[in-house]
Amino acid sequence: MKSSAPPLHDPSNRQRDNNPLAPQGNPKSSSAIQKARRESTADYALFKSSNRKGLNSAAMASTLLGSIDHRLPNELTLAVVQQLASDNRTLCTLAQTCRGFQHLAEEHLYKTIKLRSVKDLQRIITAFIARPERVRAVHTLKILYRHNENLTVSLERRKKFNDCVALMVNLREWHIESPYDNFKWAKGGHEWVEGDMERFRQALEKACVDGAQEKERFTQDRSLHRSLQRTVGLAQLESLTIHSHGARADFWDLDGFHCLFRHPSLRYLHVSCVTFPKTLEILEAHEKSTPLATLIFDECYLETKSLRQILSTPEKLKHLTLGENVFNIHHSHDLCPRLSPHPKEALEAIAPVAHSLETLIHLDSKWRLNPSNHHIARQRIAGDGMRQFHSLKTMECDTGSFLHEAIVMNHDLCPPNLDTLLVRRHFEIAENFFDYLPDIGIYTALPSLNILDLKQSAVSFNSMSEAEYICEPDRLRNRHAYGYALSNMGINFKVSIELGRGSSLIPPYLHGEPVPEVRCIYDASQVGFRRRINNEPLVHNDPQYEPRHFLTPFHPFSPRHITLEPSDRSPAAPSTSTDPDLPETDQLSNTDVARLSNECARLLDRMKERFTRHYGISQNYINPLDPDLNDDFSDLDDDFSGTDEETDSDFEAMIADLQNDGDENAFLQFIEHMQQQGIEIQMGSDDEEDEEDGDEDFVDAEEEIDSDWEDAEGDMEEHEADVD
Repeated sequence: MKSSAPPLHDPSNRQRDNNPLAPQGNPKSSSAIQKARRESTADYALFKSSNRKGLNSAAMASTLLGSIDHRLPNELTLAVVQQLASDNRTLCTLAQTCRGFQHLAEEHLYKTIKLRSVKDLQRIITAFIARPERVRAVHTLKILYRHNENLTVSLERRKKFNDCVALMVNLREWHIESPYDNFKWAKGGHEWVEGDMERFRQALEKACVDGAQEKERFTQDRSLHRSLQRTVGLAQLESLTIHSHGARADFWDLDGFHCLFRHPSLRYLHVSCVTFPKTLEILEAHEKSTPLATLIFDECYLETKSLRQILSTPEKLKHLTLGENVFNIHHSHDLCPRLSPHPKEALEAIAPVAHSLETLIHLDSKWRLNPSNHHIARQRIAGDGMRQFHSLKTMECDTGSFLHEAIVMNHDLCPPNLDTLLVRRHFEIAENFFDYLPDIGIYTALPSLNILDLKQSAVSFNSMSEAEYICEPDRLRNRHAYGYALSNMGINFKVSIELGRGSSLIPPYLHGEPVPEVRCIYDASQVGFRRRINNEPLVHNDPQYEPRHFLTPFHPFSPRHITLEPSDRSPAAPSTSTDPDLPETDQLSNTDVARLSNECARLLDRMKERFTRHYGISQNYINPLDPDLNDDFSDLDDDFSGTDEETDSDFEAMIADLQNDGDENAFLQFIEHMQQQGIEIQMGSDDEEDEEDGDEDFVDAEEEIDSDWEDAEGDMEEHEADVD
């Protein structure tokens, strides 16, 4: 954001009598100082070019530097504060030195606010009232209240804080989750819907009306960026996520929240569990008027006509996820697919974004109507299908989706430049992609297709997520032959697994919940098709091909490792070379099968480790001799170790997953083996004290920055009088 403050003071015009380091009558010294200042200014210009965004933010308070003893040029002062942007404790100490540093430091201290409890709201409100500039400093706000007894007595505090939210003129990212979600809406959910959510709606509506007018003024006269400050709260919001519910049900009606699709600056919008009306005529006057680029509907009840009106508002929507209600079907709403049964109407609904859409995902619920029916059907519709979607490069859908049945199955209706197709299949469907592959002719008929990725969902405690099943030799060889046939048509074949904790955890996934992880377990371009086949028996216990997951908690009980027969001769090294001298083949040797199976096993073990950490299982089972298992999988680590004690940290959820997913015997073997290994398993919290301890651990591990901010805020309150 451009600075709204006047230009920085010229270092050469500072009063020397206020600066003990200023030269006193020595021309040479004065010349040296001037040269040093010019060099520091040049260094700062280089620094600014790589840190423009942060320095622009810091420059908001540059007019206050006149109160600082000018021992450093303003440029270096701002650079020092910028370097401390992620160190909240040091920033708080710096803020206590003088008024000027306080304003500069607070722009970073208040830049991100993440709320997991309502108990600190009063302190934040007091801080905002004491210095309204702190409200303007907020760029990221995450409202993630946990459900507890404090919610019932926090209505007034939440109301005051929500009033402050409406004044956050520089807010860019906003994440909202109801504390009454996960089946708690009957315990006060109406207060959240009728209170908090309604105030959010009013603030967003004001941003749509007044913010659009202000944006127009700034667009017409760019000089206003230098002379005026923004005055409309939420008018610069760019990213918004809302996970909520109805007053007394798990779905909420859109109603007045149609303002979400009229916002003048919003670029990313993710909403879940929304029931849309039949029509939204109010949006017809806002056609192609918003900068929205990414739109995600998650577990929503969509209507084709209102969907078309919604998709008419963005000027250039690039990424669209049509997430219908697939899993939340046991309470206020039944299973009712809206798009796939009416493919022509569905295509008409998404037609307004044909000129700009690059990624399209359809999460369809049709497969739930008959999970035992795995046959891929074809629907022929009138018209040109998606031939006008020239920018569409990536598409993801189930085989029962209207996108697959009416578009993919009719290659003459496909997007002309479709590059990547991801085909999903849920683990409850009778035939999975590890065992059964679709007819190859479906995809070789697509002229522009370069990548076909079959994405199979699975859960941790199920045989379908074991490498012995996924990479069973016949399955793996069949998969490779399938990839070879596709490669001859210029298509790279991949198989991915979407591994979740279990069927008891369903979307939308809230903060702290273990989101399913997607990993590629077979990539034809990586495996290659040029090799010499050597099917001699492998050396028994050869470390290169021996299964490496025997010490992990998910496979120690499994006797179904690949059998490696003894041999006096060592196997030839596996070859994935593209050397043209090697013969091209669609076959895999025993060596290849063993290697690919072990690679898959290591990957699955690390993915499942995320869920074992969540249940307090010791980390000491990792094989110290296997560097691949000990590698840091930081990209697999998410912050679900401190989830709500009433849901995800409850060990009963794992038992429910075992019962629902059908592998209880495997789990009993797992427990027995862990006991034999002397590995302690903590089966959840048995008393309130354990729950409190777990909550403290969560604050230390996940809220370190926020707790620093809170502690520092108390320190600042103690010194408020001195600073003022």
